[in-house]
Amino acid sequence: MRIVIVGGGIAAAYIANAIKEQSPSHEVLIVTKEAHPPYDRIHLCALVSGSTDIDEIALPLPADVQVELNAEVTSLDIGAKRIFTASASYAYDKLILATGSEPRRLFDTAGLTNVATFRSADDSDCIAQRIVGKNVVMMGVGPIGLELLDTLSTLEGPEHIYLVSRGNHLYDKALTPSAVALMKRIYEGADPRVHILFEEEITDKVIEGDTITKIVMKEHTIDDPFVIFGVGISPAAAFAKSALETDKGILVDEHMRTSDPDVYAVGEVAQLHNGYIAGRVKECTLQADAAVAAILGVEDEGFQDFVTIDGLKVGSFLLADVTSTAYNPKDEANEDIVIASKKEGRIDQYIINDDRLVRFIGINTNIDVLALKTMMEEDKPVDPAFFYDNRLVSERGRLICSCASGYEQDLVALIKENCIESFADLKPLSEAGRVCGRCKQDVVKLIADTPVDPEEAARLKAEREAAAKAEEMAKVQRRIDKFNKLHPANRIESENLDEALKAFDMSSEFNRWVSMITANMRLHPEYEPLVGQSIEQLNKIPIIWLELADCSGNSEGFIKSAHPKVDDLILKYISLDYHELLMAGSGDQSELSLDGVIENDKGRYILMVEGAIPLGLEGKFLRIGPKGETGLELLKRTAQHAAAVFSIGSCAFDGGVVAAAPNPTGAVGVAEALGRNDIINLPGCPVNPINIVGTLLHYIMFDELPKLDEKNRPEWAYGFRVHDNCERRGHYDLDEFVLEWGDEGAKKGWCLFKMGCKGPYADLNCSLVKFNEGTSWPVQVGHGCFACGQGKIAFDKYANNRPLPEGEEEEIHGH
Repeated sequence: MRIVIVGGGIAAAYIANAIKEQSPSHEVLIVTKEAHPPYDRIHLCALVSGSTDIDEIALPLPADVQVELNAEVTSLDIGAKRIFTASASYAYDKLILATGSEPRRLFDTAGLTNVATFRSADDSDCIAQRIVGKNVVMMGVGPIGLELLDTLSTLEGPEHIYLVSRGNHLYDKALTPSAVALMKRIYEGADPRVHILFEEEITDKVIEGDTITKIVMKEHTIDDPFVIFGVGISPAAAFAKSALETDKGILVDEHMRTSDPDVYAVGEVAQLHNGYIAGRVKECTLQADAAVAAILGVEDEGFQDFVTIDGLKVGSFLLADVTSTAYNPKDEANEDIVIASKKEGRIDQYIINDDRLVRFIGINTNIDVLALKTMMEEDKPVDPAFFYDNRLVSERGRLICSCASGYEQDLVALIKENCIESFADLKPLSEAGRVCGRCKQDVVKLIADTPVDPEEAARLKAEREAAAKAEEMAKVQRRIDKFNKLHPANRIESENLDEALKAFDMSSEFNRWVSMITANMRLHPEYEPLVGQSIEQLNKIPIIWLELADCSGNSEGFIKSAHPKVDDLILKYISLDYHELLMAGSGDQSELSLDGVIENDKGRYILMVEGAIPLGLEGKFLRIGPKGETGLELLKRTAQHAAAVFSIGSCAFDGGVVAAAPNPTGAVGVAEALGRNDIINLPGCPVNPINIVGTLLHYIMFDELPKLDEKNRPEWAYGFRVHDNCERRGHYDLDEFVLEWGDEGAKKGWCLFKMGCKGPYADLNCSLVKFNEGTSWPVQVGHGCFACGQGKIAFDKYANNRPLPEGEEEEIHGH
């Protein structure tokens, strides 16, 4: 089943992970208008301050979840079961809409450079870059506005910061005047640039070109402004209104089903028939659980409204908010009980209706908010004396994480008892700080501030690591056992490999090869038996190998027959279900083979692509097969249902030599051709077979691809600079260079840097694993490295026998 998720936030990532965890055989595609994969929007303020970046707040996704970026859905065709963007359409079996909300604006902002909303990473970047020297005018005083105000007051950029309330309230209209006054004093007292304006609004503005030069309000005029709108949100449902039943949002039942049984909606875009729209992370994830259960056919009562706990930690105060499902802000029967302490800067506000507690808002409160939550859930009459008696610090301390019910003293006890020294160590014991992430830094600080016995911590850490390793190895064994039951169309058995090893007297060499590749994959020697077993399962992964615009250099390793080495046998043992160059079939027969793999092994096969993809003349520089399919069309067709896509060699990475200047065919690499950032790149000219096998082995063993670098290359293979591991490095350090071919330095094996070796600029493991069973590699035999693993820059700039021109050399000494 193909499940398409529209949206790029927490709900979308949560759903993708939940589906893959519960039913991994389903194909999952995320389509988002964002330029980034799903990320945690709770930390947008940290992007503004620069204390984090987009990669650090990225949400984890399974390796086989596809993500289409920069793809805003414009319409649905529920009859054809397709969604449409401006340039593409996507088919689905089940569709989940998690598009969130759109920010409201007080006036048309099209083309204006000093106006922003605050809902995305792009908004955060815009604010951070353009507030310098400006008078920031923030329209809107809700939780997000207050948090952003706190962040901006820590930055040197703004001249002044104005927070504008059209009424007399901050955070929420229910907050008492004394609480509003306290918050105003805290904000303005902490930063003289901050001005909170009540009963104000924009009445006019002066625009010159693409810039607002002046904002006119009822009582104030502000020059040189930067305006930020935080005046509310609306469900992002416009694209669905012609296809589904909508009100403010997309109407859903308790299982999050829309008016079409194959379409679901969750989060801020979804509206239950009673009018309820979720606004907090916990609510969105519970709705996601309900939708996933319905799609997978799991019995579930569906989403039920519940008592919510929310918090806002800014500057020098902490705000806690507990709200019952019975709370109605417009009910005139609501009564306030306020207990305030000027000495402690504390205000506890209880809202009572019919002797029941329906809401609590506290500033710097000490009350046990979970106890208040229970009180609301039990719906019993309350005694106001209870509030006064419990106004002081509870024995469990303040609630640090409402999502995981993590109280301060409970967490301290947990940290001490288990000698926790890092946030990662806490994970097996508590989810505090991990659900919505808002309180993560509070938990980290608590761990840092709680002393533990270092010797006991080391002992427990060693025990935890041993237990984790044992569990990981058991998981790997289960993966291998699973693969042992799976066979692609050509059923090659492990005995074939054993017999081949014996025939060529390679059994001992094979064991050494297993040890070598285990080490190169940066695994502990204890994994060697599992690596050996995994090699026997390599033939169980269906593989499609496309050869596009290239020289076939990466394929040649498959057809060597004289004096085969272990690498050769392993590569021949892999089940290549489709390879234009090597397969026996041709024409329609080969096409049928390809179609069979795509259909029968959907979501399971690996796609390996060798060669660049010409885009010139609409791809017509390369045509393949009996139907004259372009290389681009073939690539897109096969990549759509692949569990993972590998680009094999430098040409597939970014065009390589095929894309070298002037690149008349418009050749690009796989990732650019597909418009995806999840392609696993294995550049090299040619790529070392060990890097292919090692990456496949990691996939078999761990059900995920290895850790990748910023170029999506496996770190275990591309995390080394050639220069640092070269046998000629010592000559470089002694200034002993070959100056011309055949000179004395060349005979003595001196450094080839001045003859154009680009090893200092190359990240690859050639000098460690070498080629032909570790026999040699280019530099060892006297030819400088030309940094083929870096892509087409190697052919445009590095592939010559000269050093880089003066001024272009990178700083390499001391690396």
